[in-house]
Amino acid sequence: RSDPGEVLAHLDAIAPALDIDGDSQTEARTDGMLMLRYLFDMRGTSLVQDATAAGATRSAAQIEAHLAGLLR
Repeated sequence: RSDPGEVLAHLDAIAPALDIDGDSQTEARTDGMLMLRYLFDMRGTSLVQDATAAGATRSAAQIEAHLAGLLR
C-alpha cells in the first residue's frame, strides 16, 4: 500500500486488532508500547508493567497470545 488513503483505510479496518490491552482504545502510549516491548522479546510482567491502560481487560498472557496471533 502506497496511497495514503489506502493506508488509512487499512489501519481503520484493523484498528480493533490493534487494541492490544483490551481497553477499547488504540493508543500509542499503551498499545504501541506493548507492541514494541513484545518485538524486543519482553514477556510476562516486564511486557505489561506500566504499559497498560487503567481499563485494560487482558492479562500479560492474553496480551502475549494476542500479539503472537497478529504476527502470524
